[in-house]
Amino acid sequence: MPDFSQRFRRSKKGAMGRATSPVSAPSSARNSADGQATTPAREAPPALTITTSTTPPRSSHGTQSATSFHPPKSPFRNFKFRSSSKRARSPAPASLAQPSNPAIVSHGPGGEHESKERTAGQSDAAKVSKQGDALHKIPAFLNLSVVEIMNNYSDINWTEGERTMLGTQDPLAHPQYAPLSPMHRNLDRYGNVQPWNNNRIKLQVPEGATDYINASPIVLKSPLNPEERPPHRYIAMQGPKGNTTEHTWRMVAEQLQSPAVIVMLTETHEKHMEKCYPYYPREVDETKELGESDEFGDGFRASLKCVSMEEKAEGAIVMRQLVLHVEGRDEDMVVWHLLYKKWPDYGVPALEDIESFFELMRLSRAKNASQDNPRIVHCSAGVGRSGTFIALEHLMREVDSGDLENYDEKNGGADAPDLVFDTVNTLREQRRMMVQAEPQFLFIYQVLRKQWMEKYNVVVEDDEPASKRLEVAHDPFVED
Repeated sequence: MPDFSQRFRRSKKGAMGRATSPVSAPSSARNSADGQATTPAREAPPALTITTSTTPPRSSHGTQSATSFHPPKSPFRNFKFRSSSKRARSPAPASLAQPSNPAIVSHGPGGEHESKERTAGQSDAAKVSKQGDALHKIPAFLNLSVVEIMNNYSDINWTEGERTMLGTQDPLAHPQYAPLSPMHRNLDRYGNVQPWNNNRIKLQVPEGATDYINASPIVLKSPLNPEERPPHRYIAMQGPKGNTTEHTWRMVAEQLQSPAVIVMLTETHEKHMEKCYPYYPREVDETKELGESDEFGDGFRASLKCVSMEEKAEGAIVMRQLVLHVEGRDEDMVVWHLLYKKWPDYGVPALEDIESFFELMRLSRAKNASQDNPRIVHCSAGVGRSGTFIALEHLMREVDSGDLENYDEKNGGADAPDLVFDTVNTLREQRRMMVQAEPQFLFIYQVLRKQWMEKYNVVVEDDEPASKRLEVAHDPFVED
């Protein structure tokens, strides 16, 4: 899994200052991979397709209330970073090719052709697509080159070993960022990935029993029309371990309605390492018995059976229908388990696989009981691929709604918020390290821009080969 640091620092000119970590990170290799990798030079190919790398994290952790869907407020929630339209573009480093987005060559179904040359440093935001009398102008934040994105977000320290949330401060002043008790470490897949202190799911167990599970409730309200669009609701969790499998299904029974949905964004093993324990029955008619040890002493017993399995999107998705029977309940619970197989280890999906990625989103919504029923999304650590999936699905709704037409003019011009940054910030207020890799952060811009162009029938040439898609070189997480 790649890693996206969220350490910010403020210089005397106003950049964000180095945040104080709630706890000092252990120096042992067991709890930190810091210092084991360096960040090679990044190439910046045209049209937001890049190759980059990042380094491993080390971090502090936190704990929260069970079913509460009220995330903690970040001390720097209103921080806005520099807009490219308000300052000159910085020259690209010598090792980076300056991106020059190609001219728009066709518009609309009529095939009208137009060619415009752009000079170095000219913003593509000035380009528009015309359909009849309607004027569509791409938002400036979706029209930034890779170099511009990285310059604008230069306050993000991508190589810092310590990984903390935006604006994390003294835990005495902000208790939601305090570390969890070490007693839970045997339940965590990675020693440096835990939920925030007051934004975690709590299992409904007898008093005195351990209620911990490495899972966080996520709520994202529409940034453009929160009154009319329901919020997106998820539970982001780590890939279960062998000793947390029963905890996972207990959480499903307690937190979700039938039919429920689980989106799994990792294989059980990648590069000969376990990324997620096979916590679900994988073959039709296979059954798992739950609660036989009565770990919590309350008699919870259940069985989980796979009743059907089907491949979707040419094998990119394996969809299983599971039936969860909890003793004492009148009705069984249907759980749709969607395994996505096209998210490569330590990277992001290639653009040629993006349709299967969109199909995964569509299926997960269609199979869910209701919009109020949270969908579980997990990868291995439950922050990188999971955060990217959640951020993209959330923002794709805003593009599809049409509310991004003339977005800059409606929202303060050069000061219009960058919705990608704001969404990632909001996610990290609810679960630490969400969208934790630089390639994943850039991938969100790339996909949203592609969606915008397709919505308004704007064609931009892209000669970047699939092999140059976003990649990182190593696993940043540390097994406990």
